[in-house]
Amino acid sequence: MPLPADVPIYVGVDLGGTKILAVVGTADGGVLSQELDETPQGSATQVVDAMVRTARNALDRIELSPDRVRGVGIACAGAINAKQGFVRHCPQVRVLDGAPLVRMFQDRWDIPSVIGNDANMAGLGEHRFGAGRGLSHLIYITVSTGIGSGIVIDGKVYEGASGYAGEFGHMTVDAHGPLGTSANPGAWESLCSGSALSRIALRRLAAGAKSSLRMLLEAEGPEAVDAVAIFAAYRNKDPLAGLIIQRAITYLGAGLTNVVNILNPGRIIIGGGLSNEWDAYIVPAIAIMRGQAFAGIGPEVDVVRAGLGANNGALGAIAFAADGMTLPAT
Repeated sequence: MPLPADVPIYVGVDLGGTKILAVVGTADGGVLSQELDETPQGSATQVVDAMVRTARNALDRIELSPDRVRGVGIACAGAINAKQGFVRHCPQVRVLDGAPLVRMFQDRWDIPSVIGNDANMAGLGEHRFGAGRGLSHLIYITVSTGIGSGIVIDGKVYEGASGYAGEFGHMTVDAHGPLGTSANPGAWESLCSGSALSRIALRRLAAGAKSSLRMLLEAEGPEAVDAVAIFAAYRNKDPLAGLIIQRAITYLGAGLTNVVNILNPGRIIIGGGLSNEWDAYIVPAIAIMRGQAFAGIGPEVDVVRAGLGANNGALGAIAFAADGMTLPAT
């Protein structure tokens, strides 16, 4: 059935360190088409060219003219100044540091565009269309290569005074802990993200720890000792994997406790690759939070899986675009 001509169409572009996802959709969360491509490992110009190309390819899939698009929302990792449309710092795509990404995008495709932090956009997507539908206060947390988060207060994404609020992954949970990927010692994502688990395992193997992971390291190299392999070893009762995972659960629970104590959310929504280890990793951390949270409020906090999967960032970007722009009529 053809899409009525008066239905506003938006594109959400979710830019990651390795992949670009473009979703064509409507302001009510409907998905019409999507396209996935690799993120170029070159210049900022090449990255933006790829973003525009991926978005246009998503439109081509359903033979929709670019003239039908009312606006574009961009979800990008890192410190994003949404009001000024630039990337202050993007650890996953460092060539974008300081880039006026919205202007660069619009120079290539003359259409109103907005940008937001990817975890903020994912939180907005879950709030509007997913596991947070109908709630006024929620926290979205992605536990993956790193740890990102988005805060929704009174139905709106909370960005802070300068636009950089919600970086829970850089919250210190061990003042004497390692630096990892954060400038803060013992940061949450430096202790229990996927990259943290891998880094800790490789360090212990280098120090001589006995583990089945050593065979994997010797056969396939350090890249093979990732979170998936560590959890597989954990299920097979590997002692090193058990030590790493159990310690990480403690830190994951401490971080969740901090989030609950500071913001008292109605719901915490958890997504990202490590949410696939829900029973082994997330559930024990939730139990720690429920036991430690201030004034016994832990059991009152609902903690659920993300409902939109990998599309939550792009769909949140669509919602952000639909909400935040004064757009011309079609």
